[in-house]
Amino acid sequence: MPRVTYITGKKPEKPNYLAAVFSAYRKANKITSEEVAERVGCSPSNVRCQMAKPGSEWKIGHLVQYCEAMGVPVMEALEAAVK
Repeated sequence: MPRVTYITGKKPEKPNYLAAVFSAYRKANKITSEEVAERVGCSPSNVRCQMAKPGSEWKIGHLVQYCEAMGVPVMEALEAAVK
């Protein structure tokens, strides 16, 4: 029987630069995800779900909240979101 390769039409995922920026600042400042959730005002599972989203799906208000919670410059986060 010949081998068949199925084409799904699914594009490969782009790296999530925004999550990488937030993760780097969080680790540099030694902030846990629970502390981030407390500062933002949500649960740790919501923080994980938000971090999994690509930068194009973030709302500006959420972006500013997370930047203030982790000490990330807003312009740096915006640049990472549009990559």
